Amino acid sequence: MPILFLLRRYLVPREGNLLSFALWVSVVGVVIGIIQLMLVLAVMSGFLQFLEERYTAISSHMVVLPMKTENKTTIPEELKKVPEVAAFSPFNLGQSMLIKEGVAGVTLEGIDLATSENVTDWNNIWLAPPVGKENRPEGQWIWLGSQLAKKIKAKVGDSVEIFIPGQKNQLQPFKVTAITKFGLYDHDLHYARIDVRVLKKIFHKSDAGQLYKIKIKPKVPLVQAAKAVRAAVKKQGKVKTWNQINQNLFLAVEDQKGKLFLVLEIIVGLAGVNVISLLMMSSHYRRKDMAILRAMGFKARGVFLFFLAQGAVVGAIGISLGVSLGLVACRIAEKYQPSILNEAIYNTNRLPFQIEMGDVILISFAAFVLCVVFSVIPAIKAAYARPVEALRYE
Repeated sequence: MPILFLLRRYLVPREGNLLSFALWVSVVGVVIGIIQLMLVLAVMSGFLQFLEERYTAISSHMVVLPMKTENKTTIPEELKKVPEVAAFSPFNLGQSMLIKEGVAGVTLEGIDLATSENVTDWNNIWLAPPVGKENRPEGQWIWLGSQLAKKIKAKVGDSVEIFIPGQKNQLQPFKVTAITKFGLYDHDLHYARIDVRVLKKIFHKSDAGQLYKIKIKPKVPLVQAAKAVRAAVKKQGKVKTWNQINQNLFLAVEDQKGKLFLVLEIIVGLAGVNVISLLMMSSHYRRKDMAILRAMGFKARGVFLFFLAQGAVVGAIGISLGVSLGLVACRIAEKYQPSILNEAIYNTNRLPFQIEMGDVILISFAAFVLCVVFSVIPAIKAAYARPVEALRYE
C-alpha cells in the first residue's frame, strides 16, 4: 500500500536533521506523560486496595445490625442456613475511658473468642499475641490497639482500668493480654477488644441488641452474599457491607482518582502538541515529495491518511515505551521508596502500588486518541496544499 511504503520511507529520517529531533521529542513527551499517569493511578489503586484490606479485617465482609422487635431474634439460626456465609460471630460496642499512665477515650468491642477467629484472622493482626494459656483468657482481659497501647504506655501483662460513666462500679480492672494492629492509625488508637459477655454485663446490654460479623465464602460476590443474608434475616436486622459502612471514604478516593486522571491527562495532551509540531515540520520538509505524488495521481485522501498515520505511529511508539517504563517505574518505586508518609494521616508510611489492567488500557486508549486527534490539523493542511505552489520555484 502507498501509505505503508511512505511510512517506512519517511517516518524515521536517516539523516540527523531537525525533523528527526522533533520526532523523538514527541515520543519522549508521550512517554513521560504515560509514566506519570501510571505512577499516580497505581498509587490511587494501591490506596483503594490497602483500605479495602484493612476495613475488611475490621468490619469483616458485612455486619448485621439488629432491628427493634418484640419477638426473640433468630438471626444466628437464619445465618446458618445461608450457603454464601462461611462464618459469623457476635459482637457489641461500648464507649468508655481507659486509664493507666494517662487517660484515653476508647471504643470497646466485645468479641466472642470461640467464633471470632473464624471471621477475623487474628494471627495477622496481633502485634503482641497472647501466649500459653492466655490464648483463651476468660473474664477481665483486654486487647489494646497498638497506638492506644503506645499512648497509655501499656504492654502485655499490665493492668488497666476502664472508667464507665453512669455505672455503679465505674472503674473496672482489666489485664492486657494482647496488642493488636489493624494497620489503620485512627482505629488502632481508639479501639480495644474485650469479651462480649463482659461488655454486655458492664454496659447492661441485652441479647436483643447483639450485632454479628459475617465472613462470606471465597469467590462469592459480595452483592450476592448480601442479598442472600438480607433475605434470611428479613426484618430482624439491617445488613451493611464493608464498603457501605465506609462509603464516604471509598467514594472520596475513587473520585480523587478520576479527577487526577483528567488533570494528568493534560500532560499527555501537552505531549500531543509536539505531534502537531512534528507533522507541521514534516509537511513543510516533504511538500515537494507530496506535490510530485499528487501530480502523479496520489489523492488528497491518501496524503491525509499518511500524515494521520504518522501521528498514530508516534503515539503507539510513545505509549508502548511509556507503559513498559511505567511498569518498571512502579516496581522500582514500590520496592525502593523511602518512608515518606505520615502514618497518622495516611495509615501507612509507604506509598502502596497496585497496577490495574483496566487503568493501563484506559491510559493507553486516551493517549492514542489524543495523538490521533492532534494529527488531524496538520494532515488536513498537507492534504489540501496545492501541488503547483510547492513546485513553482523548483
